[in-house]
Amino acid sequence: MAKDYLTTSQAAKKLSVSPDTVLKWVKAGKVRSHRTLGGHFRIPISIINKMIDEASGTAASEETPATANPTFQYCWEHQSKPGLLNEKCKECVVYRSRARRCYELRDLPEEFGSLMLYCTDTCEKCDYYKLVNNLGFNILIISNNDRLTADIDSSELSDNFQIEAVSNEYECASKIEKFRPDFIIVDCSMGAVKTRELCKHLGEDARIPFTRLILTSNKNQQGDFCDREIFGWIKKPFTMKKLRNCIEGIADIIPQIKVIE
Repeated sequence: MAKDYLTTSQAAKKLSVSPDTVLKWVKAGKVRSHRTLGGHFRIPISIINKMIDEASGTAASEETPATANPTFQYCWEHQSKPGLLNEKCKECVVYRSRARRCYELRDLPEEFGSLMLYCTDTCEKCDYYKLVNNLGFNILIISNNDRLTADIDSSELSDNFQIEAVSNEYECASKIEKFRPDFIIVDCSMGAVKTRELCKHLGEDARIPFTRLILTSNKNQQGDFCDREIFGWIKKPFTMKKLRNCIEGIADIIPQIKVIE
């Protein structure tokens, strides 16, 4: 998958502009890009080729972030006219973090940017809340174990869960851009060093500030694999039943890690 993406320097060379120019386009949202878990920008080569073919001399137009579920809308999309964005939204932490559920940020102080632009009553009375709250949870599994992902049977989960699987860092970064997982399952069989580094980057990814991590391994040694707070641990062999048992009751306050043997 890495060959399908270019660094900002590689893109700049193809477009005959400076790397700083490409970086400005990316940060302004004029060129669609993904971020690796290490925080580096990667631009789909198809976007650069299209820009070259069009020979317009300008960057691609700003695009609305895609979603895995075609019925899903971010709050700023729901409240705006098609193709238009309230400029004030760009200053809101919900838009900046691409938060899937705006109501999870409602208690943030205003100085942190939770502007609550369209809030006129309680969330329970909001049409957008009713729409998004009924979509359930997105779950992303990261594992290079083909057997584990091949055995995934999402039919064992309820309709309140949507599940996707990736096998490496690039796939993960790309999937997060569109899927916005509520939970990420990290397979510790990738090794302690790689798993710790992956969990660290996931915890620092500004696109998923409220995503909860769940580890899966043969032994409950989460301290060896992750030095940040995690939501749960599932003992292998991994099953959808164990995952469902781990996630159920998420609305409750969980004072300690959920261990599912």
